[in-house]
Amino acid sequence: MPSPNNTRGAKATHVLNGVAMSKLKFDRILAFRARLPQLDEKERLGADDMAARLGITGSCVRQWLRILGHKLHHHNGRTVYKHDTTGWEEKILPVYKSTGYMAGKTAEALGMDKSVVYRWLANNGHLKPKYAPRDISSYKFQNYR
Repeated sequence: MPSPNNTRGAKATHVLNGVAMSKLKFDRILAFRARLPQLDEKERLGADDMAARLGITGSCVRQWLRILGHKLHHHNGRTVYKHDTTGWEEKILPVYKSTGYMAGKTAEALGMDKSVVYRWLANNGHLKPKYAPRDISSYKFQNYR
């Protein structure tokens, strides 16, 4: 017959955010919570990097983060800013037309990265195809396509 006690066993004497656990696990999680601001906010470590620093497994750190209700500030050290594209229509299109509809030369003329210019032109429907559409019926091996 099951016990009316709903805790997770004889050692489940402490509860943290609705999760029953032993005193040993409770103390370890509280010590981890004390170091969490340093590891997450200042050093921007992921769960596996935190685990390596603390000498425990990554799954343990992820479980403790779930118990604490903490989401990591996933930050890999890069700073990415969204381009402000206001006025690009007037800025890019005349140069794009004067360079013979070449995105790479347009980017060089404007001092921008060519992938940014090409992506903006493609997303806004301004790319011009450099070749004429081909008729597929004139291919020699059309039966094999």
